[in-house]
Amino acid sequence: MKRLGPQNKRAVMGKNRFQRAIALAAILGLAAAPGAASDQLRQFLISRRCVGCDLSATVLAGANLEDADLTGANLAGANLRQARLPRAQMAQTDLRQANLSQAVISQADLSEADLAGANLRGATLTGSRLVGVNATAINLQNAEARESNWSGSDLSDSRLDGASFAQAGLAQANLSRVTLTDGRLYRANLIGARLDGVDFTGADLRETLIRDASVDGANFTNADLYGANLVRTDLSTAQFCNTRMAKGEINNDHCAELGVSPDRPAS
Repeated sequence: MKRLGPQNKRAVMGKNRFQRAIALAAILGLAAAPGAASDQLRQFLISRRCVGCDLSATVLAGANLEDADLTGANLAGANLRQARLPRAQMAQTDLRQANLSQAVISQADLSEADLAGANLRGATLTGSRLVGVNATAINLQNAEARESNWSGSDLSDSRLDGASFAQAGLAQANLSRVTLTDGRLYRANLIGARLDGVDFTGADLRETLIRDASVDGANFTNADLYGANLVRTDLSTAQFCNTRMAKGEINNDHCAELGVSPDRPAS
């Protein structure tokens, strides 16, 4: 059997990568894409690099895009459901209205990305950097975002029910009117965050830093604030029922107002 020389081996490997990219493109239904967009996409699937390119409305559901460089790319309306994007570079990427449900985006950089209206339900964002992102009206229900960094980001009007932000950085973030029912924020950093109107019903806020935050009208029914740091945070307009406070006492001050039965006697 004739052995291939180094140059021939590289040629064969390159050809195989191209053939795999074309096959994936066919599977994803990309043949119908306009010529220029189709060429950009095929090149991206080969090199996993598409800085500043236009992949808007592209279907990449289930694609393996580990370590991809999509810095500044346009992925608005793209379908990335169940895609694998660990360690991806996506700073300043346009992901408005994109479908990222159940996608794996751990250890990735999405700094200053635009995620407005995106679907990240059940996504994995463990250890990812999302500093200064526009994440208004996103769906992050049941997502895993442990140790992620959302400092200075805008997540207002979003659905975060059941999401895990344990040990996450949310300092100076805007979470106004967010629903975080049954959310897990153990030891999260919410220093200086805007939490006005947030629904924290059943949330785990143990040892969370909520110092210098705004919690006007926030609902802490059945929440656990044991060990939380609430220094210089005005709680006078927040609502409490069956709430375990920072020192372990139970607060039922607003049960009647909320129409909730006090399951635990006040301390």
